[in-house]
Amino acid sequence: MEEYRQSALYYIKLIARWRWQFLIITLIAIVASAVFSSEFFIKPRYKSYATVYPANVVPFSDESTTEQILQMLQSTYVRDAVIKKFNLVQHYKIDTTGKEAKAALNNTWKSFVSIDKNQFESVDIEVTDTDPQLACDMVNEIIFQLNHKISTLHKEKSREVKKIIEADLKVKSQQLDSLGKGLQELRVKYQILDYNIQVEEVTKGYMSSLASGRGSKDIDVLLRNLEEKGGDYYKMKVVYDGVLLAYNEARIEYDKILRELSKDFTYTYVVSDPTPSDKKSYPVRWLIVVIAVIAANLFLFSMIIINDFRKRFQEA
Repeated sequence: MEEYRQSALYYIKLIARWRWQFLIITLIAIVASAVFSSEFFIKPRYKSYATVYPANVVPFSDESTTEQILQMLQSTYVRDAVIKKFNLVQHYKIDTTGKEAKAALNNTWKSFVSIDKNQFESVDIEVTDTDPQLACDMVNEIIFQLNHKISTLHKEKSREVKKIIEADLKVKSQQLDSLGKGLQELRVKYQILDYNIQVEEVTKGYMSSLASGRGSKDIDVLLRNLEEKGGDYYKMKVVYDGVLLAYNEARIEYDKILRELSKDFTYTYVVSDPTPSDKKSYPVRWLIVVIAVIAANLFLFSMIIINDFRKRFQEA
C-alpha cells in the first residue's frame, strides 16, 4: 500500500513540476484542434433521417416483412437509382477512370448512408451530407425507389398470374360452350330440361296411367328419352356446373388481379418524415477538442516519465 502511495505521490510531483508545460500543451491542443476541425479544413455534414414500417408486403418463408424491405433498401437497385438521380459520382468527386472506382463509390455511399433495422421492427434511414437539402432529398428518394421496386416486382408477378388466369378462362369458356351446345341439343331433341325433376314427374305420371288403365303416348316418349339420354344429360350437366363454378372463381381472381394492376400501392408507413437539418452532425468539435487535449497531455506525460527514468538510470 505504501508503495502505491509513493508512486502516486511521484506522479503528482512530476505533474506539478511540469505544470506550465502541461498548460501550454493544453492551450496549443485546444487552439489546433479548434482550427483544424473548423469549416476551413472539414466540411460540416448535416443529417436527415426517416423511420419506416412495411405496409402491404406479403412475408415469404421465415423472413419478416421488415427484413424484406431492409434487403430492398440495401439493394444495388436502390443505391444505383439514387446515385444516378443526384449525380453523386460527381458530388462525391469519385474518379471514374480509376481501377477501383466502383469500390470507392460503394465505400463513400456507406459512409454517407446508413440503413438498419431497429428494435421496434422498423427501419431507420439516415443520410449525411454537406448539403442539408440534398440529404433530405436522398432519404425521400430512397423511400420512393423502395416503393417503386416492390411495386414493379408485384406487378410483374401479377401480370404473370393474369396471363395464366386468362389462358385458364379461355379453356373453361370453350368447355362451357361445348357442354352448353350438348345440353341444348338434348333439350331440343329429347325434351330433357331437368333430369331429376323430370324423372320424378314422369314416374308419377307413368304410375298414374298404369293405375287408371289408360296409357299416355307423351309419357312413354319422355320416359324412353330419359332412359336413353337421361344419363348423358345428367353427367354433362354435372360437368357443366363444375366447370361453371371453376370459371366463376377464376373470374373473381382475375378481376382482383386487374384491380391490383390498376392501383399504385405504397409499401411503407413513414413514421418520421425527413427534413433538412439546420444543425450539423459532423464534425463534433467539442469532442475533437477533448480528444486532442487528452492525447496531447498523455503524450507529454509519457515523454516526461521516459525522460525522468532515463536521468535516474544515468545517475545510478
